[in-house]
Amino acid sequence: MPPPSRPTKLGDYDVIAKIASGGMANVYLGRFAGAAQDARAKEPQAKSGAKNSDGADGADHVVAIKVPLHELAQDEQGIKMFMDEAKILSRLSHPNLIRTVGYGTSGEYHFIAMELLVGRTLMDVWDTCAGLKVAMRLDVSAWIAARVADGLEYAHGLQDPEGAELGIIHRDVNPSNIFLTYDGEIKLFDFGLAKSVGRASKSQAGIVKGKLPYLSPEQILQVPIDRRSDIFTLGTTLWEMTTMRRLFRRDNDIATVKAVRNAPIPDPRTLVKGYPDALADIVMRAVERERDQRYATAVEFGRDLDAFVRRTAKGTNMSNLTPAMLDRLFPGDRARQLGWLRRRMTPPPPPVAEKRSKRKQT
Repeated sequence: MPPPSRPTKLGDYDVIAKIASGGMANVYLGRFAGAAQDARAKEPQAKSGAKNSDGADGADHVVAIKVPLHELAQDEQGIKMFMDEAKILSRLSHPNLIRTVGYGTSGEYHFIAMELLVGRTLMDVWDTCAGLKVAMRLDVSAWIAARVADGLEYAHGLQDPEGAELGIIHRDVNPSNIFLTYDGEIKLFDFGLAKSVGRASKSQAGIVKGKLPYLSPEQILQVPIDRRSDIFTLGTTLWEMTTMRRLFRRDNDIATVKAVRNAPIPDPRTLVKGYPDALADIVMRAVERERDQRYATAVEFGRDLDAFVRRTAKGTNMSNLTPAMLDRLFPGDRARQLGWLRRRMTPPPPPVAEKRSKRKQT
């Protein structure tokens, strides 16, 4: 069967336009349906971090809606994975994790409605810096990683109503899944591969989940993983941010997997002149292949990073530095994104009733 046309309404949300397409899902711009009638009276909220309500009152009504691709929607296991992600996301409420405002099934579509973020991924930032041959600031890199660690600590320790840990492990922490907003927020997203207690979908034997250059050794070896796997992958991301080099990526997948498992992990001090000892110690502990030598928890990892930032930045408001960095690297992008949003969220004016002249009767 041919794929269906774009949905026009999903649950409580009108679908306005497509934002992006990925390997497993499309993402659409949506608006809380109850807000449509007064949208002409006030400009829709389009601030850089675009906060959204839970859909109950529609006060902040701009959302991003994730919908599985048509091919995935025909696969029972794929839909189980998608709805597992929705259930996990609905439990998460932390400033450094993307916020879900609703999910469900509408006709033939399954969907997840999330807060709309305006900014760039960390991978966008890294690629642009690499292209310009400029380095990311070490304190900014450490601060970004610390905020992701905060979000991971919250997810790792989340409990069910009876007090039992849900055992959430992201399994895919990498620069493509870390978002920097023009309001200075740092958000970890895409829990589609997350492991947790009670998932309906199960990993098949022999299937490695996650982006290969950002896997942990445990994922490569396919042994049981715990929260320290996410610490390794965040450590890999931080290593790359602070050296402007790729750690494990090679010319092909087999070589990349072998690198994650066995390749030497260079001390950043051997690659970057003046690299601080304190930061090098943190990074190298995070990427220890022997997980018992790694940080045991994300909170320890983040605490050490914040201590480094405090000593280095000396009172600087770090949340102001990331938007400034984005504006320098992507000039005009903030205005372009917000302009695109405003144009699509502002309904056209109502039709003007044609005035009919009355013919004078004779």
